[in-house]
Amino acid sequence: MFYFVKNKIMETLSLTSDLYSKALSLERDSKYDEAIALYESIIDIDETKIGSYIRLGELYESNNLIIKAISTYKKGIVLAQKLRNKKAERFLSYILLGLIE
Repeated sequence: MFYFVKNKIMETLSLTSDLYSKALSLERDSKYDEAIALYESIIDIDETKIGSYIRLGELYESNNLIIKAISTYKKGIVLAQKLRNKKAERFLSYILLGLIE
């Protein structure tokens, strides 16, 4: 049983890592809608990927989808608090403050 769970975790990590790399590549190629879809997929697969919340929020922001950006940053902050990742929490909070002030 443990082996199966460990295998599933490794598969998920590999999949999300590949998707994240692909999303970054799409951003570099200015294919923002496709990158957004991939970041959303990553979060659906594994909601603990804080980097995906940051990138997704920034893409929403650059596409003038401010409400979605704010919501995404807030979700990222909640996740960072759960994971006790103070650095990510501060970073996301700083970005969020810039949007709501």
